[in-house]
Parts: sequence; C-alpha cells; structure tokens
Amino acid sequence: MLSNIVPLCSGVVVEVKKMINVIFIFQAKYVISAIPPTLTTKIHFNPELPPIRNQLIQRLPMGSVIKTMMYYKEPFWRKLDYCGAMFIDDDNTPVEIALDDTKPDGSCPAIMGFILSRRASALTNLTKEERKKRICEYYAKAMGTEKALHPIHYEEKNWCEEQYSGGCYTAYFPPGVMTQYGSVIRQPVGKLYFAGTETATQWSGYMEGAVQAGERAAREIMCKMGLIPENEIWLPEPESVDVPALPFHRSFLERNLPSARGFVRFIGCSTFLASAAVLGLFAYKKGFITRV
Repeated sequence: MLSNIVPLCSGVVVEVKKMINVIFIFQAKYVISAIPPTLTTKIHFNPELPPIRNQLIQRLPMGSVIKTMMYYKEPFWRKLDYCGAMFIDDDNTPVEIALDDTKPDGSCPAIMGFILSRRASALTNLTKEERKKRICEYYAKAMGTEKALHPIHYEEKNWCEEQYSGGCYTAYFPPGVMTQYGSVIRQPVGKLYFAGTETATQWSGYMEGAVQAGERAAREIMCKMGLIPENEIWLPEPESVDVPALPFHRSFLERNLPSARGFVRFIGCSTFLASAAVLGLFAYKKGFITRV
C-alpha cells in the first residue's frame, strides 16, 4: 500500500507499506499517479497537496457497479432469434444493460449484466444468491422464456467493496465540482504528475482514456527533462486500425441545437418580444397609441 510521497531537490521518495513494519522505499526523479483521484486521500504527502487539489480529491466519488456473469448450458436466446443484448427500462430490475458474452467459438454461453448506480447501492446488501435469483427472473421476463431461470453457474464482481478502487468504473463530477475545482485535475504538483482515465480528454472512464492520459503524463515529464518540445505534449491519438471509428451522422436539428445558455437566452428574448408585441397591440386597441 502506497503510504508516503516526499519530494526532494533531486527527485521524489515514495514509501510503500507492504505489511506491518515492512516498508519499501523507492527514489525517482518523477512520479506519475494513475490511481483514481479519491484514493490519493489515503496517501500522505509531504509537503501537503495544494488546497484546490486537496479539495478536489475529496469531491470525486467513484461510481457504483456490480458486474454479473450468468452462464447457461447453451445460448438459448439465439434459438429464439435474440442477440442477447438487453436494455431493461424498469425501475425494479437489477440489471439495466446485458450483453451476450458467449465466446467466439461458441463455448461458455453467458449473459453479462451490469447492476448500475443506485441499483448497485440498493442490491449490494443482498447475498450473491439473492442477486442471482432476481437477475434470472428479469432475464426470463425480458426474453419470455423460463430457460433463463436455470443457469449452470454465476459469477459477479462487486466493485463497490474494492478498497483499492473504491468503486467502478471511474470517478464522476457532482454538480459544481468540475467548474470550481476541475481545472487542477491534470495539473502537476512539483515532480508529481497525474494520469488515470479521469484525466483523459477523450474516452474518460475507459481503457482508451487511461492510455491517452498515461502517454500525456509521460510526455509532460519528457518535456520537463528537455527531451521533447512543449508542443508535443498533446498529440492526437491515432485511430484503431483493426476497429476504425464509424462516422457519426447528425441531423440538421442536432447540428444546430443551442447550448443551455443559448437556449435560455433565446427563450428570454422570445418572451420579451412576444410580451412587447402583446402590450403594443393592447395599447393600440385602447387608444394609447394613435396611427399616423
């Protein structure tokens, strides 16, 4: 467990507590922290983090997710002409999103389901068997077959109970946190630099975002060491050769939708003009305005 980070004139000392009274000490020129921001509250920094950074890491909770794997003897849903993907819009369902996770060769037929957000928080106190039963019942209801009630095996990963991640899949910004504290999320502190998927500018919360953030932090250090110019820190990530991104076509309305602020201004301006027109018509009919 990482316990202390102490900056020196020539580098940084990192103390890692392996077990009681056993501490490993590492010295480096720079350190990159890629763990979720909220977990850095468990690290002792000497000197302390800057106030805004310290305030930020206390305001970024991790998401709540339980990932489930329901294994069956055969992929019965395919015989029913279903793809196995389900998006269940029901306030009582444990799983909101489910996907066919059968292996490419047809082995290990399974449906992978995600218990998300408030549902994960509500169901985390149930036993594993109780969650399994409720999930099967909703799979059976969604696909219209009792075969979903008879899995041969069940596995789950409750990310809410992980002390070294604190949740899943990423930290999120409650209202007001991004605008008030978010500007320092990638800002280095001395020789300590920050990566992690939360600091990515694209695909934040995903593996792609973690890779982008790690490469960016490495280039920041390389720039500090004089190995690359500053304009090479931020580089566009290359598209995947194997899975290229498909073009995203937007309608005319989607392309021209106003921002929230612009929409409010539009409504305000329209209301003002409409009110002025109504008042003008009223004044004209009452004779307050004469026609010349």
